[in-house]
Amino acid sequence: MPPNPPSLVTDPMRNSVRFPLRLNVHVDTENGPVDALTEDISSSGVQFVMPWAPPINSRLAWTLVLPGDIMGSPEDVSVNCVGRVVWHRPGIVGKQVGVVIDGYRIGDIAHG
Repeated sequence: MPPNPPSLVTDPMRNSVRFPLRLNVHVDTENGPVDALTEDISSSGVQFVMPWAPPINSRLAWTLVLPGDIMGSPEDVSVNCVGRVVWHRPGIVGKQVGVVIDGYRIGDIAHG
């Protein structure tokens, strides 16, 4: 079997391929809004870098603006997401925060 392309991240404990995509994101938390950066994204979750970590199981909402060139689209694609914090740990800068995606909306299509 050929090795995974270098742009993909796999882990045997995960059931989705993660893409190392760094995007600036505004996240709405139960404790107020926070600006974050994505570290990696999969179909079921996202890892953020944040200045502080929301509590485990807290609900979050955010919008990803995915560049059209990586999505195969002439325009950027907005994805409105809701999810919850499943883990967090100290990072080199701020906190690393793991979030499971419970639902999302692309345009007029809702998922989850």
